[in-house]
Amino acid sequence: MEIDYNKIKIGDRIVRTKGGILSKHHVLYAGFWNDQHLIAENQIGFGVRYITLIQFLSEGRIDRVEYNDFSENSQTEIINRVNKKIGTEYDLVNYNCEHFINEILTGITESKQVKTAIAIAIGVSLCLYAFSKTKK
Repeated sequence: MEIDYNKIKIGDRIVRTKGGILSKHHVLYAGFWNDQHLIAENQIGFGVRYITLIQFLSEGRIDRVEYNDFSENSQTEIINRVNKKIGTEYDLVNYNCEHFINEILTGITESKQVKTAIAIAIGVSLCLYAFSKTKK
């Protein structure tokens, strides 16, 4: 998938592969400054930060781009919210990249990836428990 550079605006979500079947890396397009396209991300080992889009794209294939139509005032507010989060630590379960982007865009800190992983873990645990009971 390609990014439409004529269409992309501050606040658009870009999602790329991260390595696992269920794991995707969510970032927020943060604009074009100093001749660079920038994104805001929450990354393991770094926390919330800005990096170049080129760096982000070098680390995986784009899965999807969610284009939004935020007003200029909304775009300014989005950047202000990101700036307040700069340096916030990454936490896989409680504050990962998807939590961060959802919080910035909607005010709701949630991750469908974490919910899915928990549901799968519970399902597997229940199956193993049921299987162990049938062996007795």
